[in-house]
Amino acid sequence: MATSLTSVFGDEITVYSQNRKADRQYSGFAGAHGLTSMLLGSRGYAIIVNGIVRGTGGSYSTARADAASTLANIEACLWAGATDYRFQGETFYNVVWDRIERIPDSKGRVFRYTAGGEVVVNFVAYGRALI
Repeated sequence: MATSLTSVFGDEITVYSQNRKADRQYSGFAGAHGLTSMLLGSRGYAIIVNGIVRGTGGSYSTARADAASTLANIEACLWAGATDYRFQGETFYNVVWDRIERIPDSKGRVFRYTAGGEVVVNFVAYGRALI
């Protein structure tokens, strides 16, 4: 059974995928013009998750620690094996996560404190479906 991407990355996400990548090997031969190619098969396809983490607490330091803890839980998926995920009726099979990046704002801040007392962090997670 596939795991919901919202259970990993939270409710404030957008998800999209790229087309499969075909891997080919090209060879040329002495005295012959042109190339030959051998299709080596699919090399999977990228899955990109854009999201927002919101930390809460009575102060900036508490809210930042809450956001950092949530990000650490998300980061743990980098070491997980291939898993099936679902999002809004679409299933992504045999996905591994390559990296997660925190996105700074125009002032270079990753952890932004809001007037409502939350710390907000934007992130992008890059995965690859192995099939």
